Amino acid sequence: MKHRIEFVYFDLGNVLVRFDPNIACNNLVERFGVRKQEAWEAIYDSGFQDRFEHGQVSGEEFAEQIRQLFGGDADSMPTSGLLDAVSDMFTPIDMMAEVLNRVKENGFGVGLLSNTCHAHWDWIRRQSYLMNQFQFDAIVLSFEEGAMKPDSVIYEVAEERSGIPPKNLLFLDDKPENTSAALSRDWQASCCLGGQQAVQALQDFGVLR
Repeated sequence: MKHRIEFVYFDLGNVLVRFDPNIACNNLVERFGVRKQEAWEAIYDSGFQDRFEHGQVSGEEFAEQIRQLFGGDADSMPTSGLLDAVSDMFTPIDMMAEVLNRVKENGFGVGLLSNTCHAHWDWIRRQSYLMNQFQFDAIVLSFEEGAMKPDSVIYEVAEERSGIPPKNLLFLDDKPENTSAALSRDWQASCCLGGQQAVQALQDFGVLR
């Protein structure tokens, strides 16, 4: 049964911005001369990225762990350069900036609910994306909350930030396990990508006409 939507949470990756981890690895290859497989293992297979997105390590700690795996030092692999290299992999889904504005203009609260790390969020906010001109009513990021979707903790935080009953929340995310977790808490949800899929989902729920 659909209840009246009052607030819409959007995921970041693949809903508002596209991303490609291979680009992050290629950046490390080009800027620091490491092999691509080494780069992938250092960032992702090591679990360091997961810890970073959980807020368990700082940017400096993340960079130092990567340097140790590569046998580098702060002079040859400065922290700012490393963090930008692993973050410079996003491209905006431009039409979603207009979608955000239309949702708000139609009287709905608009929030961001994302698994991300400080470096990625900082890099995105420094870009000239149209999305960065939008003022979210609530921003819930995994590295700030110490929990990642589909952990119930981050959904509890999102509920509190919205101030809206769960049954009146709508969530758009590209991963079925994340929308399933929202549905289990009595939210409404749609698993979709940004762009036309997101527009269709918002129309299906009566948020957009």
